[in-house]
Amino acid sequence: MRKALVLGVNGQDGSYLAEGLLRRGYEVTGIGRQQRSRHIEPTDFFHYVAVDLADASKLDAVLRHEDFDLVFHVAAVHGSSGFSYEPIWRNMMEVNVLALHVLLEHARLRRPDMRIIYANSAKVFPEPLAGTIDECTARAATCLYSIGKIASANLIDQYRDRHRIPASNLYLFNHESVRRGADFFVPKVARCLATALRHPAFSAELQTLNFRADWSAASELMDIAIDVAERAPNRDLVLASGHTWYAREAVEMLFQRYGLDYRGHFREAAPSRERPPDFRVSLNRLKAAIGRGPVRHLCTIVDEMLAYAGVPASTIAAAAPIYQFDGTPR
Repeated sequence: MRKALVLGVNGQDGSYLAEGLLRRGYEVTGIGRQQRSRHIEPTDFFHYVAVDLADASKLDAVLRHEDFDLVFHVAAVHGSSGFSYEPIWRNMMEVNVLALHVLLEHARLRRPDMRIIYANSAKVFPEPLAGTIDECTARAATCLYSIGKIASANLIDQYRDRHRIPASNLYLFNHESVRRGADFFVPKVARCLATALRHPAFSAELQTLNFRADWSAASELMDIAIDVAERAPNRDLVLASGHTWYAREAVEMLFQRYGLDYRGHFREAAPSRERPPDFRVSLNRLKAAIGRGPVRHLCTIVDEMLAYAGVPASTIAAAAPIYQFDGTPR
């Protein structure tokens, strides 16, 4: 039986990865900081190991204990927009970068055919994003988090070029689910919408609606990540929906589907009238590599969050139809 290791299995991405790998017949070992698995119950095919990735020796012991075919590093010290990394710089580097080095060294010394998939970030690209973004877009650090992610990308380049380790950077744009942290933008919007449906006078504050983003479904992106590991090792690829939303228009659309005017439910802490430049993520290389890209719409993601928040299924079913990006009903 094929074996896979998932670093960060208790997080959004790691849990969806583990579930997808189990569906495909892998025996999965998941690593997390917590004493217990958060989303998946241990079975004969799923094993949970509590490891602090800041301790390189413990991660190395896990790698020596089992012979893994695939390893996914999706653990990260990461926060929502505006998060301050300065106080936790050392821990962030230990988890986000040095743990990757442990994987690459294990592959170099003991298992050169072990495939490593690293969850990199769109934060490595220059801000503000503009024009077409793809795998050839230059990297430019804009915060301490992006410095670590660029270092990780360079590590993979080095081990792939010099030691032929089959490793991949996946540059992930925003991806959401009911398992996403509550401080992130889309969960905040969904939570406000769910509350407004129950209490029409409810309002909340957001920092700004004046930005652009590419949002996709976390579960779908993680399924695609497994395809990359199986079919296109050694490839660096961007993972996104390929559709860019202007946040204000996205929120307006989400509320309109339920007959609400978002302006009655949101206050902007830092309003601005000057729109940021537009950008589009090109999925040409991803589709050429594995034959598909994400298809799930932002509305379906938010509807799942509403259901999770207790909005009745009948209310969700009665919402206005979801339209595809070309304007046809979905």
